Amino acid sequence: MKREDKRGLSTVVATLLIILLVIVAIAIVWGVIRTIIVNNSEQISLGKFTIDLQIVSIKQTPQDVNIKVKRNAGEGELEGIVFSIFDGERTHIYEKHNVSLEPLEMKTFVVDYQGKIVSVSIYPILLTDTGKTLTGGVSDTYYSTSSGGGYISGNCTANCTGKTCGDNGCGGSCGGCSGNTPYCVQGTCNSNSQGLVGNCSCAANICQGTTCDDGIGGSCPGELTLEQDCGSLMCGPSPSGCGSCGDCADSNHYCNAGSCSPICNSSDCGSRVCGGIPDRLDCGTTFCGLCNAAAGETCNETSGTCFVCQPDCSGGKQCGPDGCGGSCGDCRNAPFNSSYNCIGCTCEMCTPDCNISGRECGPVPNGCGDSCGSCFELYGYPEDSCNNQSGICIKPEESLNNGTVVSVWPLPIGRNLFVSDSLPLYGEDEKIANLSDAHFVKITSAYKRCYQILEIDYPVNPGQYTVVKVSIASTDIEVGDQYEIWKTLEGCNR
Repeated sequence: MKREDKRGLSTVVATLLIILLVIVAIAIVWGVIRTIIVNNSEQISLGKFTIDLQIVSIKQTPQDVNIKVKRNAGEGELEGIVFSIFDGERTHIYEKHNVSLEPLEMKTFVVDYQGKIVSVSIYPILLTDTGKTLTGGVSDTYYSTSSGGGYISGNCTANCTGKTCGDNGCGGSCGGCSGNTPYCVQGTCNSNSQGLVGNCSCAANICQGTTCDDGIGGSCPGELTLEQDCGSLMCGPSPSGCGSCGDCADSNHYCNAGSCSPICNSSDCGSRVCGGIPDRLDCGTTFCGLCNAAAGETCNETSGTCFVCQPDCSGGKQCGPDGCGGSCGDCRNAPFNSSYNCIGCTCEMCTPDCNISGRECGPVPNGCGDSCGSCFELYGYPEDSCNNQSGICIKPEESLNNGTVVSVWPLPIGRNLFVSDSLPLYGEDEKIANLSDAHFVKITSAYKRCYQILEIDYPVNPGQYTVVKVSIASTDIEVGDQYEIWKTLEGCNR
């Protein structure tokens, strides 16, 4: 009986040990699972997947980079933003904390970076229920364009639905227009410009988007939107009064002509007592103070100090600078005249070298006198007939033919061919030969404009008119306009 009791006791001990080991294992596993659950629940409670940040635009200045960010609709506690700038080789990280950016709000952040930009990415810094911060996944990425003229959003989706031309909304094109339908109107190529608008600003108090269709003169989107027409503006009011282009996120920056610039602080003057802050034109030229002008003080812009300038015309100076922005005399005034020059601060008599260099008009090379002559007095030519470089009067070009436009076509657009009763007809060989070298025609209507001549046609039959065709596809030539045919563009533009 004693031996059997011992055998039963060992079985009980073994069972207790197994139970104890199972309990320990469960505790360890639960500790791991609990940590995972707590961490994940913490992240989920952040509203991590509902914070949506968007890069609206980027503007690089010589000192920094302005990055405009919009927070789209969604819940979550945003504590900051991480900006990641890739220069093609390295990634530069900048963090902005204590960010106040409400849903649907736009603000511009200033990043102290001056290098090359290939792309910019942003990541939200989230605040957990326990007060910890956590960086979320990438929200948006902007890539520099191949032409270097701007940036395109990585989240942008091109849209050419129902369009055969114009902007695709992501910096690309849905196609161009040419030939008989050169105008892009609301995404469709047309033969006339009806419906084109010259810009994408504000029409009838309705703000239009910044995306315009490509076309002659520019055109606006087919559908009006209530978007701000901010363009390259990073902050401040919308140009057409359609709301705001955003604010500067940092309290130490202000909106300066559409960009965020550091606020001008008196401490930036250092020991300067006058003038402006070096390299800060936006702070004004007198931000650091004014000198006492009544006491004759002048500001030394380099050092920012006030001093009293003492003009120095000692030593018998008759002319030249006095060292304070004034002059010690003018050799052209009594007792001297235009035959004197200032040489080494002394007025010395000199001889104009017009005859030596063969000049008949224009300025005197050695400064002795006002002019070498007048083309109008010599030849009756216009005053601008003098070649100031050579000093020779150039006989002005005369028009080869002129008159009144009596017919123009094709209509209603085109108007690049016209007829006049003053043009030579077929058979008038001498007059036709006179126009053989004519290349330009000036049309005088509401304003003057010169066109290059593509062709002058003298039809044999019926031989009662001559046609002038200009080289561009569409003009505004009208019946009754005056025309002049010139051999050169210079003569045409005179």
